[in-house]
Amino acid sequence: MDWETEATEIRQQRGLGDYQPLQPFVAQRTLERSLWYEGQLLVMYASAEEVGHSCCVWEGNCPEGMGPPPHIHLYEHEIFFIIEGHLKAWVEGTAFDVPKDSMVFLPAGRTHWFVSAAPVTRIFSFTVSAGKELPSTNAQMKLFQAFSRPAEAMTLPPPPDPSERPSREVIMKLSQEIGFAMPQLERAGWRRAFGAEGDERRE
Repeated sequence: MDWETEATEIRQQRGLGDYQPLQPFVAQRTLERSLWYEGQLLVMYASAEEVGHSCCVWEGNCPEGMGPPPHIHLYEHEIFFIIEGHLKAWVEGTAFDVPKDSMVFLPAGRTHWFVSAAPVTRIFSFTVSAGKELPSTNAQMKLFQAFSRPAEAMTLPPPPDPSERPSREVIMKLSQEIGFAMPQLERAGWRRAFGAEGDERRE
């Protein structure tokens, strides 16, 4: 059976003759795919051209009390599955408790934030384009790279140094380019680990 020829014929029959499928691949949990990002260990499994900008797949290892400022993914839904640990998440002030072996769906266009509620929370993250009417960018990797450096070991890095963080202007410019927004950053500067009403809990 020539599976490739058969699939090509089926695409043509269904009006998809111009579509060129992507190549399959296996991504392993390796140091080469890992970043030290804001006190966390990230493993980037899939992003950008290799998945046609249709999604971004990564693993986060987040220490207790750590989490991002309130932010909005304008073009992508974000899905977290908790492999280990415990996550507290908020979507526009509504709290969600996300223990181990649970999933939380964070819709595109809604302000959300989260914090690790365990010594280390291990998150499997999947973002996917929210609709045909929206751009397919899935460029989270660009934001991660601006705040990170290549991991030196498959462990948590030292605590983040605020002096090494990109300037507000760089963050805002990059956010606009990738369809990301951080409204709290505009109001109060960089903060993390917000509570239910979006109030600051720690730097």
